Amino acid sequence: MTNKKHALLSASSAHKWLEHPPISRLEQIAVEDMGVDDSNVYAEEGTAAHELAEFKLKKSLGIENNRPASVYHSDEMEAYTDDYVSFIHEQMSELESPLVLIEQRVDFSTYVPEGFGTADCILASGATLKVVDFKYGKTYVPVEDNPQMKLYALGAFSIFEAIYDIETIHLSIYQPRIGNIATWVIDLDALLEWANGDLKEKAELAYQGEGELNPGEWLKHTKIRAVSKDRANHHLELKKHELKEAHLLSDEEIEAILPQLDDLVRWAEDVKAYAYQQATDHNKEWSGFKLVEGRTTRKYMDVDLVEQRANEEDIKDIHEVKLKALTKLEKQIGNKKFNEIFGDLIMRSAGKIQLVPDSDGRPAIVRHDVKEDFK
Repeated sequence: MTNKKHALLSASSAHKWLEHPPISRLEQIAVEDMGVDDSNVYAEEGTAAHELAEFKLKKSLGIENNRPASVYHSDEMEAYTDDYVSFIHEQMSELESPLVLIEQRVDFSTYVPEGFGTADCILASGATLKVVDFKYGKTYVPVEDNPQMKLYALGAFSIFEAIYDIETIHLSIYQPRIGNIATWVIDLDALLEWANGDLKEKAELAYQGEGELNPGEWLKHTKIRAVSKDRANHHLELKKHELKEAHLLSDEEIEAILPQLDDLVRWAEDVKAYAYQQATDHNKEWSGFKLVEGRTTRKYMDVDLVEQRANEEDIKDIHEVKLKALTKLEKQIGNKKFNEIFGDLIMRSAGKIQLVPDSDGRPAIVRHDVKEDFK
């Protein structure tokens, strides 16, 4: 499933282009014309997990295929992909002799110009259609009213509408690393009403690169995060706080600035990363800046020869052994097994206190004012 062609208006990016229609064309320009790096190590890990899950699911259904190899494979990934296969079989058991499609290309171009995508697993039987999406990332993805899932459903329906009288569609997200296994049900009529209305309208705007793009934190997850003028202008508005009469920010001014600071820092890092990538990969020369060699590091050229020479010189204690870091060991054997074996030997320190917006879901800390004890 590697080297797939991707649609401009892909299902996986629908949450962006439905809310901010110009984004897909802008990302296309950033990658094709401006040389923005499109690689993503997390996406590569996700691809490896998907390929392994596909192999195992096909094997469980008696379909011959070759086991993929990847540097990202781990005991944790093996366990989670096994669980995914079990989940699919559970879904199958709820249907009578279902037809099963795995890593199926689906076409929803009736509603989205040149729209297509790949659904991880589709099950169909009688009046029921099921679409399952396997997600290996750790960023929570809600299933309810999820546009990516609804686009997959439209494509899946077009495959089976001549075979079954579909009435109900079950959309499931299987996101095992954070325990997000959820299903949302939608009637076919409701799905088609959305498709022929809001979806078609927004998709046409997105395809033309038209419509409004409102700046905000969502831009940090896009390919234009470093080169977006909207994001730059959003943060440059902070300049209005520079020359207040008293030269010191008031509490009210700080409260106005605080919500922007996290993304401001990320934006600055994104711009720096883009400038560096352009200079190193495309020989771009930035006025006032140059490339220099950083601090050098030393390492052994040949470990075997170093060991041999140390033995010849009778140098002792040249090796050191230490326990793997907790997170590395946990990833190696999987979260469940790790907790079963080592759970009682792990202690959790108090987390560092953070200042976050009220919208953060964590409960506020109740601070004790020592001064009150002396009143």
